[in-house]
Amino acid sequence: MPECDLMIRKSLVFFGSLFFVSEGWCQNKVAVNISNFDNNKGVCIVCLYDNAKAYAGKGDPIRCLTVGIANKLATANFENVAEGTYAISVIHDANNNKKFDKNFLGIPTEGYGASQNKLPFAAAPKFDENKFTVTANSTTTSNIKLRYIF
Repeated sequence: MPECDLMIRKSLVFFGSLFFVSEGWCQNKVAVNISNFDNNKGVCIVCLYDNAKAYAGKGDPIRCLTVGIANKLATANFENVAEGTYAISVIHDANNNKKFDKNFLGIPTEGYGASQNKLPFAAAPKFDENKFTVTANSTTTSNIKLRYIF
């Protein structure tokens, strides 16, 4: 019987330590402050990416948050983000249709932004130009200013 108690105690210590290690690993946060909205209509869609392929539209973001707009400002907070390199894209979904609207020439008709505010005029933002690093036990803040073409 004592061997069984010892085995149970060792198992509890092992699994308990896994819990605390995983908790510390994912306590990082990314806070996103978005400004320069044309108006308070619709919502703001904020997406977090961990690779250039997905950022270019050939994959999925890690997470997306849809947040409200007040006083032409919005805030999104990503919790439990693993350490690593990321980039953020933001769109002002003014008509609340859950997509980034463009005209017949492919020119955006809604506001957009990126984590380092590197927005080429005639091309989509690039991951490498907008990436940032999340480190252990940190809150990383990104201040994004939207751009409107029209």
